[in-house]
Amino acid sequence: MEANTDRALLGASLAFAGATVLSSAVAIRDRLPGEPLGVGVPLSVPAGLLVGWGAGIAAPWPMPVAAVMAAAAARREPSAFPGMVCTVIGLGCIFGTLVEPVTRRPRSWSPAAGLAIGLNVAASAALIAAGLHHRATARAPQRQGGS
Repeated sequence: MEANTDRALLGASLAFAGATVLSSAVAIRDRLPGEPLGVGVPLSVPAGLLVGWGAGIAAPWPMPVAAVMAAAAARREPSAFPGMVCTVIGLGCIFGTLVEPVTRRPRSWSPAAGLAIGLNVAASAALIAAGLHHRATARAPQRQGGS
């Protein structure tokens, strides 16, 4: 059961990373800078992504990297911590999506931007679910067979 939980967490983190790559490409193409709560940086969209600021529809690259690293660590050493890390990252991405001005202007979205936003939210929700499940099963007492 534990190996399945670890695989689910790794799969969700890789899906989240894939959604981030796709949404970063769309953000560059559509020129959608990151402006959480209206706060921007004087960088182009590609430069903002490169330095880890993110974009209007893309999570900053440290988030998926941390999620994949946490999920990979969960496979080596059983602990509730990787699940908690992935849960927090997923929640952070959903919150980040909600505070971007572009999210509140759906009529301005290209079809690709709408798809990227949907994939980001879905991948974030999967990361949250897998993280919570991993955390719960890592904390559950392990049963000893035959004793």
